[in-house]
Amino acid sequence: MLRGIILLLFVGFSSAVEDISLPVGSNFTVSCIGVPDVDLLFATYTWTFLPKDNQDISSKYETLDWDEPKLTLSPVEFRHAGHYTCVAKGQSIDGLIKLKRNFKLTVQDVPVQDKVLVVAVDEDDVVMIPCRPFLETYTNTSYANAIWSKGDSKPEGLTPAETTSNVEDNEKVASRITWFAGPADSDWTILIDKAKPMDTDLYRCEVTVGSEKYTVIAEVVVEPAPPPRCLNHTQPWEPCPDPDSRSWRAIVSESLTAFSAHLYSKLRTTQGTQNLLISPISVASLLSHLLLGARGETRDELEKALSLPKDFSCLHMVMKMLRDETKEKLLIANQMFYNPKYGLREAFVNQSLEFYDMVPGMLTNSSEENVMMVNNWVEEKTKRKITKLVDSVEPTVDFILLNAVYFIGKWLKPFEENTKQREFMTLSGDVVYVPSLYSSKFSLATTYMSNLKAQVAKFPLTGDSSLYILVPNTVSEKALTTLEDNLNENNLRAMVREMTGFRQEMCEVTLPKTKLSISTDLGSLLKRIGLSGLFNSPNLCALFADEEELVDLTDSRHQAYFSLTEQGVEAAAASSISLSRSFNTFSAMQPFVFIIWNDQTACPLFMGRLTDPREVVGEKKREKNREKGRGVLD
Repeated sequence: MLRGIILLLFVGFSSAVEDISLPVGSNFTVSCIGVPDVDLLFATYTWTFLPKDNQDISSKYETLDWDEPKLTLSPVEFRHAGHYTCVAKGQSIDGLIKLKRNFKLTVQDVPVQDKVLVVAVDEDDVVMIPCRPFLETYTNTSYANAIWSKGDSKPEGLTPAETTSNVEDNEKVASRITWFAGPADSDWTILIDKAKPMDTDLYRCEVTVGSEKYTVIAEVVVEPAPPPRCLNHTQPWEPCPDPDSRSWRAIVSESLTAFSAHLYSKLRTTQGTQNLLISPISVASLLSHLLLGARGETRDELEKALSLPKDFSCLHMVMKMLRDETKEKLLIANQMFYNPKYGLREAFVNQSLEFYDMVPGMLTNSSEENVMMVNNWVEEKTKRKITKLVDSVEPTVDFILLNAVYFIGKWLKPFEENTKQREFMTLSGDVVYVPSLYSSKFSLATTYMSNLKAQVAKFPLTGDSSLYILVPNTVSEKALTTLEDNLNENNLRAMVREMTGFRQEMCEVTLPKTKLSISTDLGSLLKRIGLSGLFNSPNLCALFADEEELVDLTDSRHQAYFSLTEQGVEAAAASSISLSRSFNTFSAMQPFVFIIWNDQTACPLFMGRLTDPREVVGEKKREKNREKGRGVLD
């Protein structure tokens, strides 16, 4: 027993008092057991406290209502200053043990300069400036003297108004500055209703209770409300500064070529090795029409995606010029349907007619009628090559923008009529038999282009257009990918420029007979080229008359049609074995990339790739009813 008493006295009883000093408002946790490696079973903890005002530590301590091994003060207040004792009793490996810990807690005031709060709010929000002092005692605060002031060099006194929860709306006090709770609750926090930029300033709260003084300084920053979304964004599209300059057309043609290469690059990286077909000029025409009503960040996004210079005002004039010059050989048509409850700006309607030859149509309350209206327009403009662009039009759709491109180009010399089944090697190495086009004497330019890693042939068509077929030097997915990786803006222009300088020669030509009709999710493609903003409250302030309504792009589709037959090429859109050839032989009976290029627009009309000619889509009924001698077999 004596050994146990000696051990107990040795471990637990000490007259040493720890001094702990903390700033008011901080958080503090202290453990009852000061010895780190002591474990107790069935432990009990008793915490006692002697306020600092009682300097006689022999006085009776107040037992705290706390029996946990750790004491937490959060936040530390002046009334927490004083002497603390904790006694822990429990069973250890050496028997019953009792531990005692003493410490003195001093609470220090924080310098005024360290108490500056920063309160940042938006205009018209409610500002809350806290002022709840950590008082040393439970003094009756009804005798407290509280002063609020605003300003630094010349403070202005503030008088918060009384407010209660039962005040009716029509009886609310006129003052914007009110108490949050009120002095009766020892809380001098104030509220500033409907904050304005003029409320930005330094605010000081000074509370005096007896000999105690508490000060808080708050810097209030009120961010001005953003200007109306459509402020200075409703004006018509600005005129081209020099309509007769030839440089504008060159800029647009270069931009359309860059856009085409970028668009195809983003499309093919998401489509595996399947057949592809897209009309870059159709997508570009649709986006340029949307650009007519776009302002601010949405205009910037569209110009960047279209590879246009910033604030390029001559785009629409050039698009009209290209459409007018090619209308006998190439149809480019735009149309818009909108919910009449929104209304369109008169300037946008007038400029749509001027630049895009389009008068907007109105959507109806019937989804079926809207579907029929859209599909009928597409069918007419694509000469029935595309008869259905949409299956449904949701009731929430308030705006539909359409574009259609229709192109027909005949071979300058048609292929022979006797269609024959010939071998076509797919990327997997399988050999399949497909209908083919053959000519023993076809006039074309062909060469191997090392920068593309492909054999390139230029087939002249009527209407100042050409069909470029690019055949990789081996039949493999890697070779096709290499070709498409190299098909960037610069190499595309270089190919057209170089092939234009080659003399045409008679060649033996073999091509797969092809017909493609491919639908593309244009929405995801637009996001991939940097137009995510169109789907998230775009700035179309120059398009819609209602400045408060926000219209998002919810759906975007592109349908393209391509036919390669004995008579020529017809196209429409609504938005490893090594091969060796002699110079006078060109065969594309393997996967290849194709481009329809128009010399007048100086940009691609269609781009795509054929990896399997068996994956064709068409309507045999249309073939039977097709007018004979038209030039291209559907």
